[in-house]
Amino acid sequence: MNWIWIIIRVAGLAGYFLLTLSLLAGIYRHIPRKKGNILAFHQIIGQVALLFIGVHTCLFLYDTYQPYTLKSILIPFASPNDPILTGIGTIATYLLVVVIFTSDFMKEFGRSFWKKTHYLVFPLWILSAIHGLFLGTDSQTVWAEVLYLSTTLMGVLSTLYLVILMNKKKVGNVGARQ
Repeated sequence: MNWIWIIIRVAGLAGYFLLTLSLLAGIYRHIPRKKGNILAFHQIIGQVALLFIGVHTCLFLYDTYQPYTLKSILIPFASPNDPILTGIGTIATYLLVVVIFTSDFMKEFGRSFWKKTHYLVFPLWILSAIHGLFLGTDSQTVWAEVLYLSTTLMGVLSTLYLVILMNKKKVGNVGARQ
């Protein structure tokens, strides 16, 4: 049994799942009177997701089943194994690093810049789902299909809820100004 390969798979799935939890917490933070500790949870879970994704990525350097070079890990689409899907995962990881970095230094960058870069979480989450669903070793199993389908459904419905909520706030603000 190749323990590195098992850890790579578990870390990738855990990273995606935690990324989804962070996305959902970030969305539900906007619910009036439900904020509580959601912001702290959102931030911590996002950073833990990055940690798991980092483990998932770095262990490919040591895997004997499907080894990657540093170049094939760091440069999108440079992998000899499924370059498109691997590149999508690389881009998603870079976007997550940008989102977390700008969040950690929001005061230095300014709220406006931070907010614009924070919206990158939506495409990076979609790219992560595509990467895992179509490249993941376990993606053909029923439990993995249920995981990806349920998290995608929750993410899409929650995002639609956020868009509706934000539009209601904008309409309310416009009406208050008149």
